Amino acid sequence: MKILIPFLTVFMIVLVSGCSSVTVKTDYDRSVDFSKFKSYRWASGKQINPDDELAKRPLVKKRVKRAVDQVLEQKGYVKADSGSADFTVLVHAGVKEKMQVTDWGYHGWYGPWWGPYGGRVDVSTYEQGTLVIDIVDMSTKELAWRGMATGIVHDYDSQEDMEAAALVVSQKILKDFPPQKKKQD
Repeated sequence: MKILIPFLTVFMIVLVSGCSSVTVKTDYDRSVDFSKFKSYRWASGKQINPDDELAKRPLVKKRVKRAVDQVLEQKGYVKADSGSADFTVLVHAGVKEKMQVTDWGYHGWYGPWWGPYGGRVDVSTYEQGTLVIDIVDMSTKELAWRGMATGIVHDYDSQEDMEAAALVVSQKILKDFPPQKKKQD
């Protein structure tokens, strides 16, 4: 596990180096009127989960928050530094080790009594990370919207690359926020 610590130092930003490999899922409360949302603030106070990867990596959390701020501001939302806001934003993350097994099969047969030759199985491990962005409706204090991005954790050479990756992932997660009401037939 100690070997993974340096690798995880830039966990959330490195989550999605090849952003095409990122899977995004969203869900929301259909009873919430998202058109009333104009301003937001960041959640404050104690962390909900002490195992949250972003809580362990405050510099990465700052990068993610800056990226989310940028995306929300591009969408027309105003960040409320103090006072009331229409919704609160929370970010959290997790990481887990995954294993990939590839069976290359056999290439031929020596004969009826000797068996196959050339078979190979490759086993590799990698880190999979998930970044979650939650939107809480301040009028009800309930979760209104959730977006999650899951991808392979990669490493970056510079802080600029990390910042850019955080922005791309935040844009992907928040692409469908606010959700559009579908017309009823």
